[in-house]
Amino acid sequence: MPPIDAPPSEQPFEITVGPNDMPKLNMRHPPSAQEVCVFTYGAAVTSWTTRGEDHFWLSDTNKWEPKGKAIRGGIPICFPQFGPYGDLVQHGFARVSEWDINNCMVNEDGSVSAVFGLSSEMKDREGVQAWPYQFEAEYTVTLSYVGLETKLAVTNKGQEPIKFTAAFHNYFKVTKVDNARVFGYEGCKFLNRLEGDKEMPAEEDTGSGLLIAQETDRIYLNAPEELAMFDFASLKVLKIKKTPTLGDATLWNPFGAEGADPGWENFVCIEPACITNPATVQPGETWVGAQLLGVE
Repeated sequence: MPPIDAPPSEQPFEITVGPNDMPKLNMRHPPSAQEVCVFTYGAAVTSWTTRGEDHFWLSDTNKWEPKGKAIRGGIPICFPQFGPYGDLVQHGFARVSEWDINNCMVNEDGSVSAVFGLSSEMKDREGVQAWPYQFEAEYTVTLSYVGLETKLAVTNKGQEPIKFTAAFHNYFKVTKVDNARVFGYEGCKFLNRLEGDKEMPAEEDTGSGLLIAQETDRIYLNAPEELAMFDFASLKVLKIKKTPTLGDATLWNPFGAEGADPGWENFVCIEPACITNPATVQPGETWVGAQLLGVE
């Protein structure tokens, strides 16, 4: 790793501010020419670049106001609720809460990590008091030679079991949505959220990947641990590897539906998640869900 007196462009960590002076952490892994940007608001990853190319879509309509509105794009954290499936705000409070930066470190293998924290003790954080459980959440973002890893660890600090749903709401950038093909969902049944979560049979495996040609909002059941997306205009392959604790995975693009972001043609959301089988954490125990993203 670069020496401590290396120029700023080679230092692994830099805390700075974004729009409206919102704090953010820039983290670099010079050996692999990777950089990632994480805002403390929502612990939102908003950019991940390899050799200057960003792999995440970010909406031009973001207001950049930390007042209960999530940053649209990158990787919003859905926790402790996915979507409308519960009594909390849409997708839970994690993505609209201010997180602390707990640690930044260069690991023994040369990778770099930043750890963000949110807990039930932080009574002043957006939405935390609405969830009646004692918890501690740590979100670790790591850059290594193999790519970007995001890991959410939730510890039960109370005396009763905690139950929740969660997801990494990845907004992957594409040249155009109909240039993308998604692989890995072959053989998986899914819930069609556009039809009241109606369970649908697995689609036929054509070998050419899944094309999004209309508004799509699905939760795939028992999704495989490895997924991929190919953009045949840029010839880029994006690979996703998720832990078994994230048994579901979503596929979403509004395809110009009413209320869709003007930039809808340039993203595909593939979200490793635990939705249909919520996580249950016993007192004193910790649940961990993680994903590893790579590009070729």
